[in-house]
Amino acid sequence: MNSQFGLRRGAEEFPLMVVMSIIYPCNFGCPMCPYTDGNSDIRKFYREHKGELFPVKLWESIADEAGPYGAWMRCTGGGEPMLHPHMVEMIEYAKARGARIWINTNGSMFGPHKVQRAKLERVIKAGTDLIEFSMDAGDAQTYAELRPPRGGLGSKSAESWWEGQVDNVRAALALRKEYKIPTRVVVSIIRQEAIEGKLQEAIDFWIKEVGVDEVITRKFLSWDDNTAIPLGNALDKHLYKDLPSEKEQPCVWPFERLNVDTLGRISLCGQDISFRTSELFPNANDVSIKEIWQGETFTWYRKKHLEGQGSECFPCRGCSAWFAGVRDWEHGWLKVLKTSGEHLRKVLSEDLGAEVEIYTPEAARLISTK
Repeated sequence: MNSQFGLRRGAEEFPLMVVMSIIYPCNFGCPMCPYTDGNSDIRKFYREHKGELFPVKLWESIADEAGPYGAWMRCTGGGEPMLHPHMVEMIEYAKARGARIWINTNGSMFGPHKVQRAKLERVIKAGTDLIEFSMDAGDAQTYAELRPPRGGLGSKSAESWWEGQVDNVRAALALRKEYKIPTRVVVSIIRQEAIEGKLQEAIDFWIKEVGVDEVITRKFLSWDDNTAIPLGNALDKHLYKDLPSEKEQPCVWPFERLNVDTLGRISLCGQDISFRTSELFPNANDVSIKEIWQGETFTWYRKKHLEGQGSECFPCRGCSAWFAGVRDWEHGWLKVLKTSGEHLRKVLSEDLGAEVEIYTPEAARLISTK
């Protein structure tokens, strides 16, 4: 199995992507979000441990490491990253050091007011590599159901709520065109019951009417016993119907990504959103990301997975995402970079006559470990 799987090229010394849990408070109340009240107590934990915001000092330390490798710093977490009071400056700092930035956002902090638009403008001008707008719908009613503001719509209509968020996506596209900056603008949609019969229409809306570079259709996740979310809400119910009790093909996550939270804790993978595996790793406030990535814990897990024994390990043995094939080697983010990059190159060339360098995932091809 070593000849087929292993560390991806470019990840021998440092992860291709550092997934950052930037913030835990949020201004939305999405029913499928694992952090929404009632789905888990994760936000309560970080509130009680004074860990609601990612420390600027720790961000800068990781950016200093990631920059020379051109690694991705993916801004996500239990809340809306752009609510972080220093997020724009943090992005500018990381980009100045050569890191690549992927922002997962609900987009609400990018408009419609002048100050918010200015924030979006700075994010684009900093050279942010990819902005992923989590939209989950292609119409007002579905969007209002799946992505309501925290506390409900109140006096807002579903139409005005929807139109405001769509305008923010259009603004990002307009700004990248104005400044001729190759920021990918993509939209993501979770494949859940509420969008049944509407998915293709939603994809067509975002691609054909709005003009985003790609629509990511994400598989529905429950994050297993980290949340109370039932897998039955998935649109693709066959994925989880008859899960095997073991699996030989290794999970890709320990071979390319590292997750870090606001407290500097490390988790084995993105499925462990409660960071229960953090007890196995040094803290990023004390040890470099490079040392952790090359350390004995990641090495041990990789060895077990390459030997076909990953399903014997905690928490892998209970991972519905891995067993269902969501965490396999033919997964989405490298494909997203390729597809969105091709669209972006065409747009900038045809609309602007601009030829710009666009990141491609060529450096992330598979190599085997010894």
